[in-house]
Amino acid sequence: MPDATSSRSYLQVWDDTVTLRDLLLSLIITTTLCLGGYILAPERPPLPLMFGLGGALLGFVISTIAFRPKRRVDEEPSSGVSEEPSSGINTTSPGDTVEEV
Repeated sequence: MPDATSSRSYLQVWDDTVTLRDLLLSLIITTTLCLGGYILAPERPPLPLMFGLGGALLGFVISTIAFRPKRRVDEEPSSGVSEEPSSGINTTSPGDTVEEV
């Protein structure tokens, strides 16, 4: 039975593979918490900045817990002497379609 994630299309952002849905949801979560912290903070000078940064950090933590990585790392054993130094690690995405952003 095919995996549910194999039919999704993937985007490559900063050399990492993501789905558009997860990217948009994490941006919405982080932006909402960051702006909410900034707007709800008392108006004394450093507090809006600190609350906004705290909201951004909280949004980052929530996004890392909610959305699992989509990449797969396959290690290939090196065979003998090669002309180019190689780490022997091949990183590929689970999807067939990759679009550059």
